[in-house]
Amino acid sequence: MKTKQRINEELYSKPYLISKSSQERVNHMVKLVGKNKKVLDIGCYDGTISKLIKDNGNDVYGVDISEPAVELARLKGIQAKRADIEEEIPFPNGFFDVIVMGEVIEHIFDTDNFLKNIRKLLKVNGYVIITTPNLAALGRRILLLFGKNPLIESSCKEGSHIRYLVKDTIFSLLKSNGFTVDIFTSDVVNFTKSGIFYSAKLAKLFPTLGRTLIMRAKVENNC
Repeated sequence: MKTKQRINEELYSKPYLISKSSQERVNHMVKLVGKNKKVLDIGCYDGTISKLIKDNGNDVYGVDISEPAVELARLKGIQAKRADIEEEIPFPNGFFDVIVMGEVIEHIFDTDNFLKNIRKLLKVNGYVIITTPNLAALGRRILLLFGKNPLIESSCKEGSHIRYLVKDTIFSLLKSNGFTVDIFTSDVVNFTKSGIFYSAKLAKLFPTLGRTLIMRAKVENNC
């Protein structure tokens, strides 16, 4: 049986290419991080997004389970480490202003423990940026209406998502683990399965119909 690290190294060892529609999600992430922050990019892959955040005036660290990905991130000037984030994230508590988790939480088994650990790494008034596929995206709703699979895995394939979330569930999950969402948006509303035809304007107007749930959540200091 392949180990989790081996599976991820096979999946995430080549340079990441940002598609035209994915650029919308990335732009939101960079904007929500802001400037002059100490940032941790969890699941940093090859550092492509990390570098965009860094180039926007931030001190950026990264962590990923794939050693080839970490090596690529380091070549981009990212202070990256290899680690299994479900076991340990090798940084001191209270070290970061911002933690970025792009398309990560849907792969985590124990989300409560994971978010508690994330919270410890943040400074007072720190925040986390999360993006995750939207189970209630317009296209998925239409497919389900006609009795079709709404583009989710039907078997335990290697590297597959283990959960799908909607706005209410991710908000509730964050709230129960010491975070309050203060910004919520989406990237695009897809009109085709391939994602070639889409609208960023509709996603801004109706984020619960968008392809991706994008949010910023602040640490609750009374926890």
